[in-house]
Amino acid sequence: MFTAIVLYLLVNYSSLMAAIVLLVVPLTLIVAIPETATTFLAYEHARLAGGLVPINNYHLLLFIWSTIMGIILYTEFLTWYLSRNKRQIK
Repeated sequence: MFTAIVLYLLVNYSSLMAAIVLLVVPLTLIVAIPETATTFLAYEHARLAGGLVPINNYHLLLFIWSTIMGIILYTEFLTWYLSRNKRQIK
């Protein structure tokens, strides 16, 4: 749901607003309710490599956050590139 909200903000409003929400909301939750946030992030989903590598919620969230941050940065770069004046290109 959080991912859908961030992508909605990215598409309908601005990439800056999406990036701010992507970073501020989790940090605020960690500061406001650290016990619950720590419990949520430490929840283990699976173990790989014979039980040596745990996959926790924070692994999954970092994967999603880095993907969304890459999309946000790509749209910013693409917007900047397409908005340049054509005389500057020549």
